[in-house]
Amino acid sequence: MKVPDPRLNFIMSTLRSIGKARVGELAGVCVETLDAIARPAATKISINLPGLDPEDISSGQERKLAGLDKALDDYGLTKAENKARMPGFVSISLDDGNAITIGVVKHLGNYVGYVAAYGDDMGPEGITLAEAVWLCSSQLSLRIHTLLSPNSPMAVEILGRRILRALGDGGIKTLTIGPAAGREPWISLNRASGKIFAKEIERLPQEQVAAINSGEIIGENTLKYLWSEFEVALGIWISSEAGYYLAIGFEDRKIPGPQLIAKIRNQIESAVRNDYEYLIKSFEKLRTEFDKLVKSERAAAVTETTVTINHEINNPLTAILGNTQLLLMSKDKLPPDIVSKLQTIERSAVKIRETTAKLMSIIEPVTAPYVSGLEMIDIEKSKKKKTQ
Repeated sequence: MKVPDPRLNFIMSTLRSIGKARVGELAGVCVETLDAIARPAATKISINLPGLDPEDISSGQERKLAGLDKALDDYGLTKAENKARMPGFVSISLDDGNAITIGVVKHLGNYVGYVAAYGDDMGPEGITLAEAVWLCSSQLSLRIHTLLSPNSPMAVEILGRRILRALGDGGIKTLTIGPAAGREPWISLNRASGKIFAKEIERLPQEQVAAINSGEIIGENTLKYLWSEFEVALGIWISSEAGYYLAIGFEDRKIPGPQLIAKIRNQIESAVRNDYEYLIKSFEKLRTEFDKLVKSERAAAVTETTVTINHEINNPLTAILGNTQLLLMSKDKLPPDIVSKLQTIERSAVKIRETTAKLMSIIEPVTAPYVSGLEMIDIEKSKKKKTQ
């Protein structure tokens, strides 16, 4: 029986903390995880998800942080226009035995942040800094993909965060959001010290939810139930066509006017719409990249086939064509019917040679129907390399 590696168990259990982190805690949990695995001298983590508050954390020695900043600047992560060209992973070995490692975090092919560390190339747990950063950035990408999935348990919380961020302050102290139908828990959000904090609360009884009217002032008992730990002067209900109810808590008792209610409702619809637009654009980008990959693979297959043809057919074909042309040089001494047959062989051999040459030049094959439902490459319509 193989004894489990305690070092591997420690690393895996530590990485699981990233897989359980909530939005707003991702960067902080990732710093703690990286420190436990590799103990870097300096760490910088940045996460910027669409419509959510950015998460940026720096920790460690000031001089090493300056070195990280320079590396991040050199590789374009401080300039938005360069992020698309940033490689997914960079590891730099320094003369003093230390290393700088940067792992890019992506969601559906889009850049959303990075994990960067400066420290000893080999960490205390026998894992290199590069391995630790790669593990953390990969786990972070996976967690973000799960969180931003439309069917994620945190989908309602993320929608609420986006709405609260889009609304700004404006006297809004807290927000509770929940689906009009279903058994999902409702999420209560509040803003404090520039951050948004969240917790789950049990949803209201279905009959009470069904009686909610948009713009209705929340009763005192419900007010205390929704926000027992906050001093909320006034709350109102907002419903949306997207199928959500929002309870908005204000700092004072000044009754919000119709314009504010309309703005909140528009933000709900816009947040839901933009979220799906973001997903659609991301999937369109993936589809385009997949189409390019398929075309590239098809072109590579054509090239490989053509190389085989050149090797297996053109070599004997050269002998056939050469001997045929040699015989035709003495055609005056040959019977006319033999000359005609040799000329047919010559034309056919030349056509085969021209066809293989055209196949070698194809960079984007186009197919056409053939017999029995098969497809064949249309040599004339396929895109070819430009001749110099």
